[in-house]
Amino acid sequence: MVEAKLRDIIRPGTTRGLDFVILEELRKRTGIVPREVLKFALSEMLCNALDKEDATEIKIDLQTDGEFYRLAVSDNGSKKLTAQEVRMIFDFEKKASSKRGFLMVSRGYLGNALKCILGYSYALAESKGLKPPAILVKTANREYTVTLTVDRIREATKLRVVTKRRRDDCLTTFVVRFPKDLEQDLSVLKDVIFATSMVNPTRRITYNLLGEKGTLGSADSGKPLRRETSVLWYTQKQFLSLVKDFVKARPDTKLKEFISLFRGFTSKKVVGEILQKLNSSNHDSQGNGSVQFFPATPIKNLSEKKIIALFKVLKARSKPIGKRSIRSVLGCVGKDSFEKVRERYGWERLRYVMVSAVRVECVEFYCHGESCDSPDHVEFPYLVEVAVFGRKEDGEGVKVYQCVNFMASMEGVFSRIYDIPYHLGRAGVTKDTPVTVVAHLVCPVLKWLNYGKSALDE
Repeated sequence: MVEAKLRDIIRPGTTRGLDFVILEELRKRTGIVPREVLKFALSEMLCNALDKEDATEIKIDLQTDGEFYRLAVSDNGSKKLTAQEVRMIFDFEKKASSKRGFLMVSRGYLGNALKCILGYSYALAESKGLKPPAILVKTANREYTVTLTVDRIREATKLRVVTKRRRDDCLTTFVVRFPKDLEQDLSVLKDVIFATSMVNPTRRITYNLLGEKGTLGSADSGKPLRRETSVLWYTQKQFLSLVKDFVKARPDTKLKEFISLFRGFTSKKVVGEILQKLNSSNHDSQGNGSVQFFPATPIKNLSEKKIIALFKVLKARSKPIGKRSIRSVLGCVGKDSFEKVRERYGWERLRYVMVSAVRVECVEFYCHGESCDSPDHVEFPYLVEVAVFGRKEDGEGVKVYQCVNFMASMEGVFSRIYDIPYHLGRAGVTKDTPVTVVAHLVCPVLKWLNYGKSALDE
Protein backbone atom coordinates (compact mmCIF):
# COMPACT_ATOMS: atom_id res chain seq x y z
CA MET A 1 0.00 0.00 0.00
CA VAL A 2 1.36 3.44 -0.93
CA GLU A 3 2.23 5.53 2.13
CA ALA A 4 -0.37 8.22 2.71
CA LYS A 5 0.58 11.81 1.94
CA LEU A 6 1.07 14.00 5.00
CA ARG A 7 -2.04 16.09 4.28
CA ASP A 8 -4.16 12.91 4.14
CA ILE A 9 -3.20 11.66 7.60
CA ILE A 10 -6.29 11.16 9.78
CA ARG A 11 -5.59 13.12 12.96
CA PRO A 12 -7.28 12.27 16.29
CA GLY A 13 -8.77 14.91 18.59
CA THR A 14 -10.56 15.25 21.93
CA THR A 15 -13.18 12.93 23.48
CA ARG A 16 -16.86 13.46 22.66
CA GLY A 17 -18.81 11.15 25.04
CA LEU A 18 -22.43 10.50 24.08
CA ASP A 19 -22.78 13.48 21.73
CA PHE A 20 -23.21 11.23 18.71
CA VAL A 21 -26.03 9.00 19.99
CA ILE A 22 -28.47 11.61 21.35
CA LEU A 23 -30.89 12.88 18.71
CA GLU A 24 -30.95 16.47 19.96
CA GLU A 25 -27.15 16.64 20.08
CA LEU A 26 -26.96 15.19 16.58
CA ARG A 27 -29.42 17.80 15.36
CA LYS A 28 -27.22 20.56 16.79
CA ARG A 29 -24.10 18.99 15.35
CA THR A 30 -25.42 18.46 11.82
CA GLY A 31 -28.15 21.08 11.52
CA ILE A 32 -30.59 18.46 10.22
CA VAL A 33 -33.69 16.78 11.62
CA PRO A 34 -34.49 13.04 11.40
CA ARG A 35 -36.56 13.32 8.21
CA GLU A 36 -33.46 14.69 6.43
CA VAL A 37 -31.09 11.94 7.57
CA LEU A 38 -31.12 9.97 4.32
CA LYS A 39 -30.34 13.09 2.32
CA PHE A 40 -27.53 14.01 4.72
CA ALA A 41 -26.06 10.50 4.66
CA LEU A 42 -26.24 10.30 0.87
CA SER A 43 -24.58 13.70 0.48
CA GLU A 44 -21.69 12.99 2.84
CA MET A 45 -21.07 9.44 1.59
CA LEU A 46 -21.05 10.80 -1.95
CA CYS A 47 -18.48 13.41 -0.84
CA ASN A 48 -16.21 10.67 0.47
CA ALA A 49 -16.37 8.83 -2.85
CA LEU A 50 -15.73 11.96 -4.90
CA ASP A 51 -12.74 12.90 -2.74
CA LYS A 52 -10.86 9.97 -4.26
CA GLU A 53 -9.27 11.71 -7.22
CA ASP A 54 -9.13 8.57 -9.36
CA ALA A 55 -12.68 7.39 -8.62
CA THR A 56 -14.44 7.67 -11.98
CA GLU A 57 -17.39 5.36 -11.24
CA ILE A 58 -19.73 5.87 -8.27
CA LYS A 59 -22.77 3.73 -7.54
CA ILE A 60 -25.65 4.65 -5.22
CA ASP A 61 -28.18 2.05 -4.14
CA LEU A 62 -31.18 2.62 -1.86
CA GLN A 63 -33.44 -0.32 -1.05
CA THR A 64 -35.75 -1.48 1.72
CA ASP A 65 -34.35 -4.13 4.05
CA GLY A 66 -36.93 -5.35 6.54
CA GLU A 67 -37.73 -2.42 8.81
CA PHE A 68 -34.89 -0.32 7.43
CA TYR A 69 -33.76 1.63 4.41
CA ARG A 70 -30.41 0.30 3.21
CA LEU A 71 -28.18 2.93 1.58
CA ALA A 72 -24.96 1.84 -0.13
CA VAL A 73 -22.43 4.08 -1.89
CA SER A 74 -19.56 2.49 -3.84
CA ASP A 75 -16.57 3.91 -5.70
CA ASN A 76 -13.73 2.47 -7.78
CA GLY A 77 -11.00 4.67 -6.30
CA SER A 78 -7.63 3.11 -5.51
CA LYS A 79 -7.55 4.30 -1.88
CA LYS A 80 -8.48 1.43 0.46
CA LEU A 81 -9.08 1.56 4.20
CA THR A 82 -7.32 -0.39 6.92
CA ALA A 83 -8.98 -1.67 10.09
CA GLN A 84 -7.23 1.04 12.09
CA GLU A 85 -8.53 3.78 9.77
CA VAL A 86 -12.07 2.40 9.96
CA ARG A 87 -11.88 2.43 13.75
CA MET A 88 -10.60 6.00 13.82
CA ILE A 89 -13.29 7.19 11.41
CA PHE A 90 -16.10 5.86 13.59
CA ASP A 91 -14.57 6.27 17.06
CA PHE A 92 -16.95 8.55 18.98
CA GLU A 93 -14.43 9.19 21.73
CA LYS A 94 -12.18 11.23 19.45
CA LYS A 95 -12.59 13.59 16.57
CA ALA A 96 -10.61 12.23 13.65
CA SER A 97 -10.34 13.70 10.18
CA SER A 98 -7.74 14.35 7.51
CA LYS A 99 -9.55 17.60 6.63
CA ARG A 100 -9.82 19.13 10.09
CA GLY A 101 -7.89 22.37 10.49
CA PHE A 102 -6.92 22.69 6.82
CA LEU A 103 -8.26 25.73 5.00
CA MET A 104 -8.62 24.56 1.43
CA VAL A 105 -11.28 23.75 -1.14
CA SER A 106 -12.82 20.49 0.02
CA ARG A 107 -16.16 18.76 -0.27
CA GLY A 108 -18.49 17.94 2.58
CA TYR A 109 -19.66 19.90 5.59
CA LEU A 110 -18.41 17.86 8.53
CA GLY A 111 -15.07 16.20 9.12
CA ASN A 112 -16.94 13.80 11.41
CA ALA A 113 -19.87 13.12 9.08
CA LEU A 114 -19.53 9.32 9.13
CA LYS A 115 -19.65 9.37 12.93
CA CYS A 116 -22.86 11.39 12.74
CA ILE A 117 -24.30 8.89 10.25
CA LEU A 118 -23.48 5.97 12.57
CA GLY A 119 -24.90 7.92 15.50
CA TYR A 120 -28.14 8.74 13.69
CA SER A 121 -28.50 5.12 12.60
CA TYR A 122 -28.14 4.00 16.22
CA ALA A 123 -30.28 6.75 17.81
CA LEU A 124 -33.16 6.54 15.32
CA ALA A 125 -33.35 2.76 15.54
CA GLU A 126 -33.31 2.94 19.34
CA SER A 127 -36.07 5.59 19.34
CA LYS A 128 -38.25 3.25 17.24
CA GLY A 129 -37.63 0.26 19.49
CA LEU A 130 -35.47 -1.45 16.86
CA LYS A 131 -32.10 -3.11 17.30
CA PRO A 132 -29.48 -0.60 16.12
CA PRO A 133 -28.01 -1.86 12.83
CA ALA A 134 -24.34 -2.20 11.94
CA ILE A 135 -22.50 -0.19 9.33
CA LEU A 136 -20.61 -2.19 6.72
CA VAL A 137 -17.38 -1.05 5.09
CA LYS A 138 -16.21 -3.18 2.17
CA THR A 139 -12.74 -2.33 0.93
CA ALA A 140 -10.00 -4.33 -0.81
CA ASN A 141 -10.34 -7.95 0.37
CA ARG A 142 -11.86 -7.05 3.73
CA GLU A 143 -15.34 -6.39 5.06
CA TYR A 144 -15.62 -4.47 8.32
CA THR A 145 -18.77 -4.67 10.43
CA VAL A 146 -19.02 -1.64 12.72
CA THR A 147 -21.34 -1.85 15.74
CA LEU A 148 -21.86 0.34 18.76
CA THR A 149 -22.61 -0.31 22.43
CA VAL A 150 -23.77 2.58 24.62
CA ASP A 151 -23.47 2.74 28.42
CA ARG A 152 -25.61 5.71 29.42
CA ILE A 153 -24.85 5.33 33.12
CA ARG A 154 -21.12 5.70 32.55
CA GLU A 155 -21.75 8.02 29.60
CA ALA A 156 -19.51 5.92 27.40
CA THR A 157 -19.66 4.29 23.99
CA LYS A 158 -17.83 1.19 22.85
CA LEU A 159 -17.04 0.64 19.20
CA ARG A 160 -16.61 -2.87 17.84
CA VAL A 161 -15.11 -3.56 14.42
CA VAL A 162 -15.26 -7.15 13.17
CA THR A 163 -13.17 -8.08 10.14
CA LYS A 164 -13.74 -10.85 7.64
CA ARG A 165 -12.22 -11.66 4.28
CA ARG A 166 -14.13 -11.17 1.04
CA ARG A 167 -13.52 -11.31 -2.68
CA ASP A 168 -12.02 -8.02 -3.81
CA ASP A 169 -14.40 -6.40 -6.31
CA CYS A 170 -12.13 -3.34 -6.72
CA LEU A 171 -14.75 -1.16 -5.02
CA THR A 172 -14.99 0.53 -1.65
CA THR A 173 -18.56 0.42 -0.34
CA PHE A 174 -20.18 1.99 2.71
CA VAL A 175 -23.54 0.51 3.74
CA VAL A 176 -25.78 2.21 6.32
CA ARG A 177 -29.34 1.60 7.51
CA PHE A 178 -32.06 3.87 8.89
CA PRO A 179 -35.61 3.08 10.09
CA LYS A 180 -37.97 2.76 7.14
CA ASP A 181 -40.81 4.82 8.61
CA LEU A 182 -38.88 8.07 8.07
CA GLU A 183 -40.71 10.40 5.71
CA GLN A 184 -38.77 10.37 2.48
CA ASP A 185 -39.19 12.26 -0.79
CA LEU A 186 -37.09 10.54 -3.44
CA SER A 187 -37.04 13.72 -5.53
CA VAL A 188 -34.92 15.35 -2.81
CA LEU A 189 -32.35 12.56 -3.04
CA LYS A 190 -32.36 12.78 -6.83
CA ASP A 191 -31.72 16.53 -6.59
CA VAL A 192 -28.65 15.92 -4.42
CA ILE A 193 -27.28 13.44 -6.95
CA PHE A 194 -28.15 15.61 -9.95
CA ALA A 195 -26.67 18.83 -8.50
CA THR A 196 -23.51 17.00 -7.46
CA SER A 197 -23.17 15.52 -10.94
CA MET A 198 -23.51 18.98 -12.50
CA VAL A 199 -20.38 20.22 -10.70
CA ASN A 200 -18.55 16.91 -11.18
CA PRO A 201 -19.35 16.17 -14.84
CA THR A 202 -16.31 13.89 -15.34
CA ARG A 203 -17.58 11.31 -12.83
CA ARG A 204 -20.16 8.70 -13.80
CA ILE A 205 -22.77 8.38 -11.05
CA THR A 206 -25.19 5.47 -11.33
CA TYR A 207 -28.13 5.32 -8.96
CA ASN A 208 -30.97 2.99 -8.03
CA LEU A 209 -33.41 4.61 -5.61
CA LEU A 210 -36.06 2.07 -4.65
CA GLY A 211 -36.15 0.84 -8.25
CA GLU A 212 -35.85 4.22 -9.95
CA LYS A 213 -32.62 4.06 -11.92
CA GLY A 214 -30.44 6.52 -13.77
CA THR A 215 -26.91 7.41 -14.87
CA LEU A 216 -25.39 10.89 -14.77
CA GLY A 217 -22.08 12.27 -15.99
CA SER A 218 -19.34 10.46 -17.87
CA ALA A 219 -16.25 8.62 -16.64
CA ASP A 220 -13.73 10.97 -18.21
CA SER A 221 -10.36 12.05 -16.92
CA GLY A 222 -11.02 15.34 -15.15
CA LYS A 223 -8.87 17.68 -13.11
CA PRO A 224 -8.77 16.79 -9.39
CA LEU A 225 -9.31 19.46 -6.74
CA ARG A 226 -6.11 21.44 -6.28
CA ARG A 227 -6.36 21.22 -2.48
CA GLU A 228 -3.90 24.06 -2.05
CA THR A 229 -3.64 25.95 1.21
CA SER A 230 -1.92 29.24 1.97
CA VAL A 231 -0.62 30.60 5.26
CA LEU A 232 -2.37 33.87 4.36
CA TRP A 233 -5.73 32.19 4.95
CA TYR A 234 -5.00 31.31 8.60
CA THR A 235 -5.13 33.25 11.83
CA GLN A 236 -2.35 32.59 14.30
CA LYS A 237 -4.70 30.52 16.46
CA GLN A 238 -5.76 28.36 13.50
CA PHE A 239 -2.13 27.74 12.53
CA LEU A 240 -1.23 26.73 16.09
CA SER A 241 -4.13 24.29 16.20
CA LEU A 242 -3.08 22.72 12.90
CA VAL A 243 0.49 22.17 14.10
CA LYS A 244 -0.71 20.65 17.38
CA ASP A 245 -3.01 18.32 15.43
CA PHE A 246 -0.05 17.00 13.47
CA VAL A 247 2.07 16.69 16.61
CA LYS A 248 -0.60 14.37 18.05
CA ALA A 249 -0.99 12.32 14.88
CA ARG A 250 2.59 12.21 13.60
CA PRO A 251 5.01 13.83 16.09
CA ASP A 252 8.11 12.92 14.07
CA THR A 253 6.95 14.87 11.02
CA LYS A 254 9.94 16.82 9.75
CA LEU A 255 9.75 20.59 9.69
CA LYS A 256 10.48 20.68 5.95
CA GLU A 257 7.52 18.33 5.32
CA PHE A 258 5.13 20.51 7.27
CA ILE A 259 6.31 23.74 5.65
CA SER A 260 5.90 22.24 2.16
CA LEU A 261 2.18 21.70 2.81
CA PHE A 262 1.62 25.40 2.15
CA ARG A 263 1.44 27.15 -1.19
CA GLY A 264 4.76 28.62 -2.35
CA PHE A 265 6.98 26.59 -0.03
CA THR A 266 7.59 23.33 -1.88
CA SER A 267 11.13 23.97 -3.13
CA LYS A 268 14.12 22.99 -0.99
CA LYS A 269 15.73 26.37 -1.63
CA VAL A 270 12.77 28.33 -0.28
CA VAL A 271 12.45 26.05 2.75
CA GLY A 272 16.17 26.54 3.42
CA GLU A 273 15.82 30.33 3.25
CA ILE A 274 12.90 30.21 5.68
CA LEU A 275 14.84 28.11 8.17
CA GLN A 276 17.86 30.40 7.83
CA LYS A 277 15.64 33.38 8.65
CA LEU A 278 14.21 31.58 11.66
CA ASN A 279 17.63 30.60 12.97
CA SER A 280 18.90 34.14 12.53
CA SER A 281 16.00 35.54 14.53
CA ASN A 282 16.39 32.77 17.08
CA HIS A 283 20.09 33.57 17.56
CA ASP A 284 19.43 37.29 17.97
CA SER A 285 16.67 36.84 20.55
CA GLN A 286 18.01 34.00 22.73
CA GLY A 287 21.21 32.70 24.25
CA ASN A 288 22.85 29.33 24.00
CA GLY A 289 20.69 26.24 24.26
CA SER A 290 17.87 27.50 22.06
CA VAL A 291 16.34 25.05 19.60
CA GLN A 292 17.69 25.38 16.06
CA PHE A 293 15.51 25.01 12.99
CA PHE A 294 16.72 22.30 10.60
CA PRO A 295 14.86 20.61 7.72
CA ALA A 296 14.75 17.34 9.67
CA THR A 297 13.74 18.90 13.01
CA PRO A 298 10.64 17.04 14.28
CA ILE A 299 7.69 19.38 14.79
CA LYS A 300 7.19 17.89 18.26
CA ASN A 301 10.34 19.77 19.33
CA LEU A 302 8.82 23.18 18.62
CA SER A 303 7.45 25.23 21.49
CA GLU A 304 4.41 27.43 20.97
CA LYS A 305 6.71 30.43 20.76
CA LYS A 306 8.70 28.77 17.98
CA ILE A 307 5.54 27.84 16.10
CA ILE A 308 4.39 31.46 16.23
CA ALA A 309 7.79 32.57 14.93
CA LEU A 310 7.46 30.08 12.06
CA PHE A 311 3.96 31.37 11.30
CA LYS A 312 5.17 34.97 11.10
CA VAL A 313 8.05 34.13 8.75
CA LEU A 314 5.83 32.02 6.49
CA LYS A 315 3.20 34.74 6.38
CA ALA A 316 5.80 37.38 5.50
CA ARG A 317 7.12 35.18 2.67
CA SER A 318 3.71 34.22 1.26
CA LYS A 319 2.58 35.90 -1.92
CA PRO A 320 -1.09 36.92 -2.27
CA ILE A 321 -3.01 35.23 -5.05
CA GLY A 322 -3.70 37.59 -7.91
CA LYS A 323 -7.26 37.91 -9.15
CA ARG A 324 -6.31 36.39 -12.51
CA SER A 325 -4.91 33.30 -10.77
CA ILE A 326 -7.91 32.56 -8.57
CA ARG A 327 -9.57 30.28 -11.10
CA SER A 328 -6.47 28.11 -11.53
CA VAL A 329 -5.74 27.97 -7.79
CA LEU A 330 -9.25 27.15 -6.58
CA GLY A 331 -10.61 25.35 -9.62
CA CYS A 332 -14.06 25.60 -11.15
CA VAL A 333 -16.39 23.64 -13.44
CA GLY A 334 -16.01 26.15 -16.27
CA LYS A 335 -18.08 27.10 -19.29
CA ASP A 336 -16.72 24.33 -21.54
CA SER A 337 -17.71 21.60 -19.07
CA PHE A 338 -21.16 23.11 -18.58
CA GLU A 339 -21.54 23.25 -22.36
CA LYS A 340 -20.92 19.49 -22.50
CA VAL A 341 -23.59 19.06 -19.82
CA ARG A 342 -26.01 21.07 -21.96
CA GLU A 343 -25.31 18.87 -24.98
CA ARG A 344 -25.70 15.69 -22.93
CA TYR A 345 -29.18 16.64 -21.76
CA GLY A 346 -30.29 18.17 -25.06
CA TRP A 347 -30.98 21.59 -23.55
CA GLU A 348 -31.27 24.56 -25.88
CA ARG A 349 -28.80 27.18 -24.63
CA LEU A 350 -26.33 28.11 -21.91
CA ARG A 351 -25.53 31.43 -20.28
CA TYR A 352 -22.47 31.38 -18.03
CA VAL A 353 -20.78 33.93 -15.80
CA MET A 354 -17.96 33.67 -13.28
CA VAL A 355 -16.81 36.31 -10.81
CA SER A 356 -13.78 36.07 -8.52
CA ALA A 357 -12.40 38.21 -5.72
CA VAL A 358 -10.20 38.25 -2.62
CA ARG A 359 -11.75 38.81 0.78
CA VAL A 360 -9.74 40.57 3.48
CA GLU A 361 -10.64 40.17 7.14
CA CYS A 362 -8.84 41.95 9.95
CA VAL A 363 -9.76 43.03 13.48
CA GLU A 364 -7.34 45.97 13.24
CA PHE A 365 -7.85 49.18 11.29
CA TYR A 366 -6.45 48.35 7.89
CA CYS A 367 -6.01 50.29 4.67
CA HIS A 368 -5.96 48.37 1.41
CA GLY A 369 -2.45 48.04 0.01
CA GLU A 370 -0.72 48.43 3.36
CA SER A 371 0.99 45.65 5.26
CA CYS A 372 -0.61 44.44 8.47
CA ASP A 373 1.10 42.69 11.36
CA SER A 374 -2.07 41.50 13.08
CA PRO A 375 -1.98 37.72 13.75
CA ASP A 376 -5.68 37.64 12.83
CA HIS A 377 -5.28 39.33 9.44
CA VAL A 378 -6.37 36.92 6.69
CA GLU A 379 -6.82 37.19 2.93
CA PHE A 380 -8.49 34.43 0.97
CA PRO A 381 -9.81 34.09 -2.60
CA TYR A 382 -13.21 32.88 -3.75
CA LEU A 383 -15.20 32.58 -6.95
CA VAL A 384 -18.84 32.13 -7.89
CA GLU A 385 -19.92 30.62 -11.19
CA VAL A 386 -23.52 30.65 -12.38
CA ALA A 387 -24.76 28.53 -15.28
CA VAL A 388 -28.26 29.09 -16.64
CA PHE A 389 -29.55 26.41 -19.02
CA GLY A 390 -32.55 27.04 -21.23
CA ARG A 391 -34.70 23.92 -21.58
CA LYS A 392 -37.54 23.10 -23.89
CA GLU A 393 -41.01 23.56 -22.44
CA ASP A 394 -41.47 20.54 -20.16
CA GLY A 395 -43.93 21.78 -17.56
CA GLU A 396 -41.34 21.58 -14.76
CA GLY A 397 -40.57 25.30 -14.55
CA VAL A 398 -37.44 26.80 -13.04
CA LYS A 399 -35.02 24.53 -11.20
CA VAL A 400 -32.29 25.97 -8.99
CA TYR A 401 -29.34 23.96 -7.68
CA GLN A 402 -26.95 25.47 -5.14
CA CYS A 403 -23.46 23.99 -4.79
CA VAL A 404 -20.45 24.71 -2.60
CA ASN A 405 -16.96 23.39 -3.36
CA PHE A 406 -18.05 20.86 -5.99
CA MET A 407 -20.89 19.41 -3.93
CA ALA A 408 -24.65 19.96 -3.63
CA SER A 409 -25.33 22.30 -0.71
CA MET A 410 -27.98 22.45 1.98
CA GLU A 411 -31.08 24.56 1.27
CA GLY A 412 -30.72 28.32 1.58
CA VAL A 413 -26.95 28.17 1.82
CA PHE A 414 -26.62 31.22 -0.46
CA SER A 415 -29.36 33.26 1.21
CA ARG A 416 -26.99 35.85 2.73
CA ILE A 417 -24.30 36.02 0.06
CA TYR A 418 -26.37 35.93 -3.13
CA ASP A 419 -30.16 36.23 -3.42
CA ILE A 420 -30.79 33.84 -6.31
CA PRO A 421 -34.62 34.28 -6.56
CA TYR A 422 -34.21 38.08 -6.60
CA HIS A 423 -31.68 38.05 -9.43
CA LEU A 424 -33.74 35.55 -11.42
CA GLY A 425 -36.77 37.80 -11.04
CA ARG A 426 -34.82 40.80 -12.30
CA ALA A 427 -33.87 38.74 -15.36
CA GLY A 428 -37.53 37.96 -16.04
CA VAL A 429 -37.34 34.33 -14.91
CA THR A 430 -40.53 33.17 -13.18
CA LYS A 431 -41.32 29.89 -11.44
CA ASP A 432 -42.81 28.60 -14.71
CA THR A 433 -39.82 29.45 -16.94
CA PRO A 434 -38.15 26.25 -18.24
CA VAL A 435 -34.60 26.97 -17.06
CA THR A 436 -32.10 25.12 -14.88
CA VAL A 437 -29.81 27.29 -12.75
CA VAL A 438 -26.59 26.06 -11.12
CA ALA A 439 -24.93 28.46 -8.65
CA HIS A 440 -21.53 27.26 -7.47
CA LEU A 441 -19.34 28.85 -4.78
CA VAL A 442 -15.69 27.79 -4.54
CA CYS A 443 -13.88 29.03 -1.44
CA PRO A 444 -11.23 27.61 0.92
CA VAL A 445 -12.55 29.51 3.96
CA LEU A 446 -16.24 29.05 4.66
CA LYS A 447 -17.96 31.13 7.34
CA TRP A 448 -20.91 29.15 8.64
CA LEU A 449 -23.79 30.83 10.48
CA ASN A 450 -24.52 27.85 12.72
CA TYR A 451 -22.90 24.73 14.12
CA GLY A 452 -24.84 22.58 11.70
CA LYS A 453 -23.38 24.52 8.75
CA SER A 454 -26.69 24.95 6.94
CA ALA A 455 -26.16 28.60 5.94
CA LEU A 456 -23.20 30.77 4.93
CA ASP A 457 -22.32 34.23 6.23
CA GLU A 458 -21.66 37.11 3.87
